[in-house]
Amino acid sequence: MISTDTPANVTQEAAAPQERSWLAVRDPRSAALAWLVLYLGVTAALLGAAGHGALAILHVGGVVVAAWTVRPRSTAARAIGDLLPLIAAPVLYAEIPSLIQAMGGGYHDALIQRWDAVLFGDEPARTFAARFPFAGLSEVLHLGYLAYYPAIFAPALLLFARNERRALAETVAAISLTCLVCWTLFALWPVEGPRYLWSAASVPDGPARRLAVTLLERGSSRGAAFPSSHMAVSVAQVVLAIRWQPRLAPLLAAIAVLVGLGAVYGGFHYGVDMLAGAVLGAALGTGVVWWFRTPLQETRSER
Repeated sequence: MISTDTPANVTQEAAAPQERSWLAVRDPRSAALAWLVLYLGVTAALLGAAGHGALAILHVGGVVVAAWTVRPRSTAARAIGDLLPLIAAPVLYAEIPSLIQAMGGGYHDALIQRWDAVLFGDEPARTFAARFPFAGLSEVLHLGYLAYYPAIFAPALLLFARNERRALAETVAAISLTCLVCWTLFALWPVEGPRYLWSAASVPDGPARRLAVTLLERGSSRGAAFPSSHMAVSVAQVVLAIRWQPRLAPLLAAIAVLVGLGAVYGGFHYGVDMLAGAVLGAALGTGVVWWFRTPLQETRSER
C-alpha cells in the first residue's frame, strides 16, 4: 500500500485548517469583546469631548474589564467575559441620548413618517389600535412586547448554565453585534419615535399596557426608534436559536412577532422601525452564524 503523505500533502493539509480557521475567525467570544472595546473606545472619546466625563470614564473602565477577560486566567474572568456584552447592554442603551447630544444631530421622524405612509398607506402607530380597540388584543400584544426583556437574556443564560460554550459565545456575539450596530445608527441618525410626538389615546388600557408604558417612561432612550433594536435583537436571537436551541426557536419567533406588533399597536414605534429592525436582525444573525461557522461535530468538546 502506497502512502500519499508526501511533504507537500502534509503541508497542504496542515495549512487548510489554519486557513479555514482564519477565514471563519473561530472565536466569537473574543470577537464580541473586541467589538465592545471598539465601541466603548470611540464613544468614550465622543462623550468626553462633549463634556460627559463620567460616562467617558465608565467606558474606559469597561475597556479595562473587557481586556482583562479576553484571555481569562480565572473562573471569574471567564464568566464575566462570557456575559460582559449582555451586562453592558442596558447601560449603553440608557446613555444613547447623551451620545446623540454629543454627535449634535437632529431627529428624522418626518422622513420615517413619510416612509410609513408609502409602505402602509397611513401611519400604523396612529391607526392600528384605533382600528382594533379591543382590550384583550391590547393586553396580549403588550405582554408580547414585554416578553422581549426576558427573551434577550434567557437563552444566553440557559446556555451559560449548561456550560455550552460555543453556543453561548455565538449567541452573545450576535446580540452584541446587533446592539452595537443599532446604537451606532441611533447616534448617527436619531429618530424619536411616535410616543414622543403624539398621544396614543386610542390604545385600550390594562395592566400590561400600563406596565409597558411605565417601563418605557423609566428606561427608554429618546432617539432610539429606527431601526427598532428590540426587533433586531429578537430576530437575531431567533436565528441563533435555530442554530443552537431549536426547541426554543418557535417560542422566540412568536415573541419576535408579538414584539413587532405590540410596539406599533402601543404607539411605541413606527411600522418602518420594526421592518428595518427585522431585516437588520436577520442579516446580522445570519452573518454571525456564517462567519463563525463550525461544523456541529467539531463543537462537542466546547459544549
